[in-house]
Amino acid sequence: MKIRQFLDVVPKPVRVWAAVIVCCAVVGGLVAGYYSVTAVKGIAANGGFALLVGILAAIWILCLGFVFADARRRDMPAVAWMLMAMMVPNLLGFLLYFVLRKPLTRPCATCGRAVSPEQPFCSWCGSGRSSAPVTSQEGLAAQ
Repeated sequence: MKIRQFLDVVPKPVRVWAAVIVCCAVVGGLVAGYYSVTAVKGIAANGGFALLVGILAAIWILCLGFVFADARRRDMPAVAWMLMAMMVPNLLGFLLYFVLRKPLTRPCATCGRAVSPEQPFCSWCGSGRSSAPVTSQEGLAAQ
């Protein structure tokens, strides 16, 4: 998955908060470096460390936003999966989500209900599935 496709799934408020976190971390690191050591070397070191911490925190927030939005578009309990990804240690929550997530569904041409790609016909109205399975690009466009 390309970064652009990943960021298209993540909700916009989560992307904004991730950028704010990085900016606040850098400003906080620069201020702490200025007050702790007056040399430029201390300011640069604290600013660089704060940038690293801010980027790692932003990546964590973006990944949780992805799990939330992806679970919603796959008709799964989004909050529960996001909490599992956040609380289960050693990134096992993310691993469990990606192993157990449902496939993307596509609406039936006749009745409009969700039909998974494995189903040869709609379980609600019985009409045959005439379209091809959903691809990742179509799934992003449908959202």
